[in-house]
Amino acid sequence: MIDSRLIIIGLKLPMISPGDDLVGLLLESIAKEGIELEDGDVLAITLKIVSKSMGLLVDIRNIEPSNEAIKIANKTGLDPRVVELILRESDSIIAAIPFEAIIRNKVIDLSKYSKDLNRALKAVKYYPTILITVRDNMLWSESGIDTSNHPPNIYSIPPRNIDEVAKKISMEIFKRTGRKVAVVLCDTELFPWGAMDIARGCYGIEPLTSEFGEYDMYGKPKFGGIDNIVYEICGVAGLIMRQGAEGIPAVLIKGLKYKWFDGGLKDKLIGLDQLSRGLKLTIRHTRKVIGFRRILKIICKYFST
Repeated sequence: MIDSRLIIIGLKLPMISPGDDLVGLLLESIAKEGIELEDGDVLAITLKIVSKSMGLLVDIRNIEPSNEAIKIANKTGLDPRVVELILRESDSIIAAIPFEAIIRNKVIDLSKYSKDLNRALKAVKYYPTILITVRDNMLWSESGIDTSNHPPNIYSIPPRNIDEVAKKISMEIFKRTGRKVAVVLCDTELFPWGAMDIARGCYGIEPLTSEFGEYDMYGKPKFGGIDNIVYEICGVAGLIMRQGAEGIPAVLIKGLKYKWFDGGLKDKLIGLDQLSRGLKLTIRHTRKVIGFRRILKIICKYFST
């Protein structure tokens, strides 16, 4: 699927404001780079600038927290107005990660991951707890609301039906240029092994490969081949976009070989309902294979305080 060489071009854009012509700005940036847009190119865009252009911005000072938000805020150390916004934008909260306690108890030595420890500890004070939520059948931290690279008190909110948003961008590019360009909308998420850029929506490119059971070099059907191409695209784009003040919120990728797909991420990605059923089967099978007593020993070993 992938040629031996990819060309990855970061696209600088001005500060995006509500109502801006995002497609026009992207095409201007491509033209300034002296690049010709071609059929089969892939455009990876940070979800945040899409939210900005769509006007999905909230001034937290205008949020009135509910009783539920206040209760959660008292238990988490979060701003009740932020909690209220998270509640409004989530289907449910499924976990609360005590990030400040994790740092305080040296579970993570933040000095290894920061150039300025005092500045890092100040950032932790803003997010003493990270709420993990479900939104549109996907897992998000904080429902995807984000204040980084925004003015004080301003938060952006991810759009709904992100695949459809990606499709509109791709179709608008085709309307203006006559080129069929796949669009992947990327979001930075936290994982235990670090932050990673992942896809939240796409159009024009099949998100997962369908090569499970294909023959390997020795003629054996391989246990694999379901590669998450759009996650990999966001990972590659993230090397250029980064997360600070670089001002590169979009990346054009040339040379990726793929078949045009008139669909999005939701058409292929396993949903949380399927994961839930798989988890239940895994728990039952684990108990059958290693026994309940051994499970308890493992839990006591790794999770006792």
